[in-house]
Amino acid sequence: MDGERYIGVALDYSPSSRYALKWSIKNVLRENDHLIIVVVNKDNLLEGGQPALWEASGTPLIPLQEAENIIYQQNYQLTIDEELKTVLHEAVAKKIVVVFKVYWGDAKEKLCSSVVDVPLDYLVMGCRGLSSIKRAFMGSVSNYVVNNVPCPVTIVKLPPS
Repeated sequence: MDGERYIGVALDYSPSSRYALKWSIKNVLRENDHLIIVVVNKDNLLEGGQPALWEASGTPLIPLQEAENIIYQQNYQLTIDEELKTVLHEAVAKKIVVVFKVYWGDAKEKLCSSVVDVPLDYLVMGCRGLSSIKRAFMGSVSNYVVNNVPCPVTIVKLPPS
């Protein structure tokens, strides 16, 4: 099956989301696919100017080259460290197009929005591994997303260390 697909990976910079990104590059993505890294910032967006326009629908798609620039990282409130750069450049070496989409607000709502906004063919998320009691009180972002998006979702669990 050739052709481009739009594969989203939710990234909150946690070990589980980083692992989900690596897992996706190794197991899901193939040449000509688009890797859309969806970042949802909990912090409020800066007031005024362009950032105020992005509050409802998120940023435009941000190419990897721009996302690696420190000025763009500050504007989009991204954090791209050396480990993440290495992983993303592995994807580029496999001829995968890498872009970011940044949202602000509630993670479960914005992840669901991203599936429709881009639109995504498939979404991969990491699992925080909450106990059933914590999950009952705090809710599960992954459970909410799985039940509310119109595309397949894979939840990737961290392997035992």
